[in-house]
Amino acid sequence: MVTSLVPIFFGLLIFGLPIFAALALAVTLTLYFMGTIDPLVVPMRMFSGMNNFSLMSIPFFIMAAELMRIGGLSDRLIDLAKALIGWVPGGLAAAAVLACLFFGSISGSSPATVVAIGTIMYPAMVAAGYNKYFAIGLIATAGTLGPIVPPSIALIIYGSVTGSSVGKLFAAGLLPALLIGSILIAYSCVYSAYKKYPRDPFPTIGSIFHAFKRSAWGLGLPVILLGGIYSGVFTPTESAAVACLYGWFVGAIVYRSINTREFFTVLRDTGLLSGTLLLITAGASAFSWIMASTGAPTQLASQVLGITESPVLIMLLFNLIMLVAGCFLDSASAIIILAPLMQPIAAKVGVDAIHFGVITLVNLSVGMLTPPVGLNLFVAMGITKMSLYEIFRAALIPIVLMIVALLMITYVPFFSMALPNLLF
Repeated sequence: MVTSLVPIFFGLLIFGLPIFAALALAVTLTLYFMGTIDPLVVPMRMFSGMNNFSLMSIPFFIMAAELMRIGGLSDRLIDLAKALIGWVPGGLAAAAVLACLFFGSISGSSPATVVAIGTIMYPAMVAAGYNKYFAIGLIATAGTLGPIVPPSIALIIYGSVTGSSVGKLFAAGLLPALLIGSILIAYSCVYSAYKKYPRDPFPTIGSIFHAFKRSAWGLGLPVILLGGIYSGVFTPTESAAVACLYGWFVGAIVYRSINTREFFTVLRDTGLLSGTLLLITAGASAFSWIMASTGAPTQLASQVLGITESPVLIMLLFNLIMLVAGCFLDSASAIIILAPLMQPIAAKVGVDAIHFGVITLVNLSVGMLTPPVGLNLFVAMGITKMSLYEIFRAALIPIVLMIVALLMITYVPFFSMALPNLLF
């Protein structure tokens, strides 16, 4: 059945069906024409996939990010980033990357990070004389830090399908995010020095303190969340609810920029985005179930290990598979389908489930920048009014740098495992 399932799925995608519908319909058609199980089991498996306690945190994290975005946090984080590294060559470009890292630690979403930072920093960089392709390529790529730096919606989904600790996954994502951010900042500094782009004067202690003071409430959110999780005060799901309450308090009471009408807009947008993610999760869960019921994970493991037992070669193969999958599937679908297949094989060659989760996430973050379904590309198109081809071409060098970082994260477990080993 698996040999029929995959072509049917891609055929439905070509006909323009939404991903969740293509996943669920491919399973239904396969069972109807080639299986011995009643296709009525498909909606049952879809509901089962959504009926997961860990997934309760996703709507809360989405709502917290929306509250902080509407609450005016983006401007404050950008000002802080400029104060910290605006004085280096290409300071505005480096500040854009750092601002994406800051905002990602609040939103956990790649497209949201590109929207929040790109709408402000792209016009500012172009006005300052930066090449428009360099500017949008850098911002679109830096936006992928959103789901890597904790808290991360994608890591919550990975934890739910593999049984891994979400707290450990959050800790594992921090150093890889800093690594990718550092590489992008170094690239922006070298490129900007070569092009002789302007830089800000060296900041005074007073200006840095003022920028920290303006953004302190926003930066307090990841500190409270991660501190609460690692100290055992609350679970990752409970932390998401705390994030919502904190986001509302900061936006409505402290910054006074969220009124009743905007709050209901946040609720509507949160419901729409959460519903989209849960529908994708439901369809992918049914798809993953039929793969497991046919013994595909066991067959794949025996075939892969029959070719080679080298961890280096197996992880290289998995990276290639996930990079290709990221071109056609969103992160949630790819994680639910691929993680149960690949993670047991990775474990057999000595790759920890937490380490493999970060590898998976970085691979699929690259997919946010590759056609035909790279969401960051479409968001960047909306910001710049450029074509998909122009945005993708602009992001090619940063994509290569991300793949370099991916290889470092894959073959140097320290980046992923140092903090989980220290904290747990």
